[in-house]
Amino acid sequence: MRKILLASTALVALGSFSAHAADISISGGYNFIYTVDGENTTDETDTGAEGDVNIKFSNTTDSGITTTLNYGLHETGVGAGGQAYDDLNASMSSDFGTIYFDSAGDDTALGGFDAKSDKAGEGSQTGALQGIMGTNNLSIGYKLPAVMDGLTIAVSSSDTDDSGEYFGYGIGYNMGMLNASYVKEGTNTVEATYAGVSASFGEISLGVDSVDRDNGGAATADREAIGYGASYAMGDITLAYEMGSLDDGAGTDISDHSQIAASYAVAPGITAIITQSEVDVADAGGTDEDKLEIQLKLAF
Repeated sequence: MRKILLASTALVALGSFSAHAADISISGGYNFIYTVDGENTTDETDTGAEGDVNIKFSNTTDSGITTTLNYGLHETGVGAGGQAYDDLNASMSSDFGTIYFDSAGDDTALGGFDAKSDKAGEGSQTGALQGIMGTNNLSIGYKLPAVMDGLTIAVSSSDTDDSGEYFGYGIGYNMGMLNASYVKEGTNTVEATYAGVSASFGEISLGVDSVDRDNGGAATADREAIGYGASYAMGDITLAYEMGSLDDGAGTDISDHSQIAASYAVAPGITAIITQSEVDVADAGGTDEDKLEIQLKLAF
């Protein structure tokens, strides 16, 4: 990541109306992916790419209020329809806590509470249903100031979600080696509860997630998921494994997934990843997956 400090004179020279100095952080990444799917008999191999550019502005007033603006561009594949922004948010923070304004469904107020079992990174996780539900459009969030060491409390609300009004709250507690969080959220039709715990012991990291979602219809439309993950860092090489299952509200298995990954930090900003993942779908009409992914990630 390259960080640039623009003084007020430089901003004026660029035609800006701002008289304040601002910190600007610019970062980017490119990810090339080669996939082999043993379950796909018609198109076994595939190639893809992802590109990201992220720009973040930050400024602190004389009264101690810090404001930020974050804008990210994301592109997948080749051709029309592949470009989009996937990060567009702003925040204000001080002794009163942090207020978030999210325009792209980022839900940064509740960010960081979930994904405790997501250790293997990329790969296929179809049907895993891990993590918080979040909102799809503009939302306003608030994270309380620290009331005690390690405790985080946040709320998020939106009235422009595709499913109607959204409200969620999360509680997290970081005890050093152990990190636990709980999120409760819902819209006019859906209610979801997330709980997760992670633990770190030196180079070993463990995590478990649980999601219970009431989709507001028949019991078989509900979803319950659980995931487990572990990773082991050995210098430039990290090994990881995760597994999970998805059931409906009546206890019937929908899908199971597992994946193992090995990543190698070739050099600063260059990472190679190999992931083997499997998805078993209980429904005879579903599509199983048996994927081998080879990735090259470049970070700037």
